[in-house]
Amino acid sequence: MPFPTETVVSLLLLLALISFVCLHQIRIAVGSPPYRRPLAALDLLRSALRRGAETGRPTHVSPGSGMPGGVAGSGAVSAELLAGILLAERAAAEACRNGAPLLVTSGNAVAHLALRGGVRQAYHAHGQPQAYHPEQVQLLAHDDSLAYAAALSTLYVRERLEASTLVGGFQQELLLPGEEAAQRDLPQIAGSTHAQALPLMLLSTPTTLIGEEIYAAEAYLAPPGPAQARLLTQDLLRTIVILLLILGLLYQLLQLIFTLPPLPDLS
Repeated sequence: MPFPTETVVSLLLLLALISFVCLHQIRIAVGSPPYRRPLAALDLLRSALRRGAETGRPTHVSPGSGMPGGVAGSGAVSAELLAGILLAERAAAEACRNGAPLLVTSGNAVAHLALRGGVRQAYHAHGQPQAYHPEQVQLLAHDDSLAYAAALSTLYVRERLEASTLVGGFQQELLLPGEEAAQRDLPQIAGSTHAQALPLMLLSTPTTLIGEEIYAAEAYLAPPGPAQARLLTQDLLRTIVILLLILGLLYQLLQLIFTLPPLPDLS
């Protein structure tokens, strides 16, 4: 019994994706790292984690108040939340290497459990399980973005932080902690893909991650390896999609002029 066409196409695309990741991984392993444009927001995060080892003040990281598998309008969608969780894990690894304190918060119980596991694993992976403490990962609210933003503003008042990183599915509630941080001269990194959050980010802090930059943050903080290979594969796939769109547009124009056959319906 032959396989359906959709199944064959899906398998071919999956094999191509795996092949691209492996090729980029080999490229990085042989000592050919890719060029990455600088992101000032992540430079600030690294500096805060280094200073925290001397000052003893924790660096705060949060992926927001979204839920894994959530939908737009009810918190962070999965991709944004996962990007924030991965960033928190990389920040935990960097803090562990530097001996700097770290504070991670979230606004959803499921995301909280994922963060606890990821941060704990980062400390174990670097041979310092005794440096991890459960109170480093705090749940400030559950599935309520405004309640989480208010609790985060209170945290800024209560704790002396080295810096705060808010990267994930933040929307207009970002204004509350952003304004509190600006009044207290607290260095803050903000990142989101939501149009409601972007102008508020730019008003409250000069160091921002806009749009797809939040998905590249993990690769910037991680050592050379799979994270960079995934980033290069994403860039390659994005380039291929853009080229296909341009070629499809040109073909549509030529079709009107030379009455060419229509493109097949791939939907």
